[in-house]
Amino acid sequence: MSGFNNKGKFVLGVGIFLVVVLGGVALSSGFTKQSSRVSEGHGVRTATTIKGSTTLDQAVSLAIKEQRKSYLEGEFATEGHLILDSEKKAEAVTVFTIASFGFFGFENGIFTKISGSGAIPTVMIFARNETGDYSLLAYKEPKDGEYYTDSIKKLFPNRLHNQVLSAHKEYPKLAMQQEEQAAEYLKSIGRIAQVSEKHVDKQLPDIDVEASNKLFAELTKYNSFLNNCPYWIGTREIMENDGRYIYETSQSKTNDGYDLIIFKKTKEDGTVMTEYQYKIVGSEPLLIK
Repeated sequence: MSGFNNKGKFVLGVGIFLVVVLGGVALSSGFTKQSSRVSEGHGVRTATTIKGSTTLDQAVSLAIKEQRKSYLEGEFATEGHLILDSEKKAEAVTVFTIASFGFFGFENGIFTKISGSGAIPTVMIFARNETGDYSLLAYKEPKDGEYYTDSIKKLFPNRLHNQVLSAHKEYPKLAMQQEEQAAEYLKSIGRIAQVSEKHVDKQLPDIDVEASNKLFAELTKYNSFLNNCPYWIGTREIMENDGRYIYETSQSKTNDGYDLIIFKKTKEDGTVMTEYQYKIVGSEPLLIK
């Protein structure tokens, strides 16, 4: 199942399965690192100043995408944001926003949000030089848990408290922005597919629980191929250095009536690169191919 915590971080989890999405291609943020600094404040997640020749709206967009390292990597990075207000003091511009980040990837043929955040009240501070370039000085999010409300009130001016304390109401707008960006990406690569930020329904393997734990929680720790295969019955696509690969998990029966779990990696043209077959005997998954 999926859910959001107080800050809106998107958490994926089903039972005991820990899924790590490897590989993938994300577009460049458009910023270049300029110098190293440590910012102070609530929930600051950047310790570098990054520079880009952009409008303020574009600078906000790129700053959100720069936070990608906090999430499981997918094929394409998207963001959604609402600029609530801004304040300019000397050479610095403080921007008050509600922001959301999302990595999209293919699951069961659907281009979906595989990791990211909900609607997070976020304060960004930029500097702008004489040529119009923006540099991100600080990226501040509220603290989590019991400190959430108090930290929001410290980060945002009183006039914005009501709006940011109900930031979740703005998530549909942010999700729509992310879906639009994901759809444009698919168009750019000539791919036709359903785009949805919503969690894709998944059917789990119907096998002995202990065998399932060994197969999907233990063996995956030591085998990158198994780790890339879905923990559900279906497919996941991953961009690797030499192209796109489809990882598939399926279930059938052996000739003698035992459950059979098949893991497969194929190229887009259907060429099978790797295949494992596990026969489920009681609580033991036995590799037979």
